[in-house]
Formats: sequence, C-alpha cells, structure tokens
Amino acid sequence: MNYLLFTTTRCPKCPEFKEFVAENVKFDGVILDETQPGFHDKIAEYGVANAPTIIIFEDEKEIFRGSEVYEVEGFLKTL
Repeated sequence: MNYLLFTTTRCPKCPEFKEFVAENVKFDGVILDETQPGFHDKIAEYGVANAPTIIIFEDEKEIFRGSEVYEVEGFLKTL
C-alpha cells in the first residue's frame, strides 16, 4: 500500500492531518502541496476537491479516500 496526501499551505486542518498521517500510517506515501510542480495536474487527475485529502492505493488501485482524521482512523482499523 501507498498513499498520496494533498494539502495546501493555507489549510488550517492540514498540519494536524499531516501529523496524524505521519504518526499512524505505516506505509509509504507522498505529501503534495500547491508549491510543488505538477500539483494542479495531480489534483485534476485524481479529482481532488478539497484539502487535506488522502488517497490510499493497493496494487495501484484506489482503495480509500478521506479528508477527516476520523475517516482515516476508521479505515486503518480495518487493516
């Protein structure tokens, strides 16, 4: 499994969400924000409408998407 985490530098929820992911998600991932090249292309590619949004993949297929800590917590409990 791996993940993409979409954040923005102005998002008030993003720092807490990133910290939660760093402490609780035990597989590799990439954190993207609007300062990085290709960010807007990735948002369009994955249909991301708000920040933060985490997309978790298994075998290159999306298996989870969430924007709230409680959603990610619930998903992680199913693993």
